[in-house]
Amino acid sequence: MAKCRHYRARHVTSTHTTSVHFPHLFAGAPPMASGADRISDLPEGVLHHILSLLPAQDAVRTCVLAQSWRHHWRSAPAVRFAGCTGWAGGVYTFGPFVDGLLRARRGGAPLDSCDFDLDVDLDLGRYDVPKMERHVNGWIRRALRRQVRDLRFRVSVTPRLPCALEDRPLASEHLTRLELVGVKGNAGVLDFSCCPALEDLRMEDCDVGSTEMHSPSLKRLKIRYCLFYCNFRTGMSFPSLVSFEFITNAGRVPMLESMPSLETATVRFDHFYDDRCSNGRLDDCGDASCYGCLYYYAPDDYDCVFLEGLAEVTDLTLSAYPDLYVFIRDLEWCPAFSKLKTLVLSKWFVSDELSALSWFLHNAPLLEKLTLKPSKVLKANGIPQEKIRIQCSARFKNFVSTEVQTE
Repeated sequence: MAKCRHYRARHVTSTHTTSVHFPHLFAGAPPMASGADRISDLPEGVLHHILSLLPAQDAVRTCVLAQSWRHHWRSAPAVRFAGCTGWAGGVYTFGPFVDGLLRARRGGAPLDSCDFDLDVDLDLGRYDVPKMERHVNGWIRRALRRQVRDLRFRVSVTPRLPCALEDRPLASEHLTRLELVGVKGNAGVLDFSCCPALEDLRMEDCDVGSTEMHSPSLKRLKIRYCLFYCNFRTGMSFPSLVSFEFITNAGRVPMLESMPSLETATVRFDHFYDDRCSNGRLDDCGDASCYGCLYYYAPDDYDCVFLEGLAEVTDLTLSAYPDLYVFIRDLEWCPAFSKLKTLVLSKWFVSDELSALSWFLHNAPLLEKLTLKPSKVLKANGIPQEKIRIQCSARFKNFVSTEVQTE
């Protein structure tokens, strides 16, 4: 590796020929073509757009097409890295390639988007996890220094484990969209206060690893299949949020702060949450061996956990299993949904005693459309779906329709 680092330091900044940067990409390649070609006559912006659609290693290879193509790849507005599995030499050659390409971009050419789609097989060699994570974090910081606006980072490691991000905030005045898949977060990296232009965040299959998530500018948030702490709640503060999706995550249900600009929210809680009583109670059982109840209010004491943060929404879809008692407790403290116009309820929210449905009918005065997706519990009690009817009083002046669907 020392020899490899010496090689890169000596050659990566050379401007005489691009092939010396990444010699493994050009094994068996034909000599550089001479003369003019029709593609080279296209405007530079069109050529850069074409290169942005290619995987990074293919974009670099275009330098042998003609003399005029030698440096186009250095200024492409988008870079797409895909690997490392299947890459000749595995992570030993892929890592230096990414390092070299990001360093070799022409002048201050900014990045519109940077896409990392990495499959890392640690069985390919004795490549330790800390070394891989240092590479990964270095690539993210370097992309931010290149003023990237759209950053997507997906990593899948075999054997399965999340890739830990550095415990310090991401800092960029240009980043507007961020997607993280397969990483482990922390309090530093999930504080987006230093990214004032960030509006779109997507997290999937991540270990959240923090009791706080914060962004003053974020407008769209999607969190899917992520793991939260099992003994502590994660506080989520996104005061500018307009769209929110929270689907099939695990751990403790997070604590939402007020989101006054929220327009649409889709929330689905499946079997994987820790807010359930091992003794089958829907209130505090007082049993110290029941972690569901013992850590319900950790780390702080509060009343409403989740629903209060959604109270300003206009279009809401809710689904949860009946033994997840956090919503039963939330309804005791939650304020009215004064802006809600469209509501879709399923599973526990349409259970046989209909308490949640009744609560929304009494606390959503502007409701116009209601859709019910009855749970198996309701159907098992012998109530035919076609006989379910909702009759609203005259005070629901804006009410348009109700609909009952089969899940």
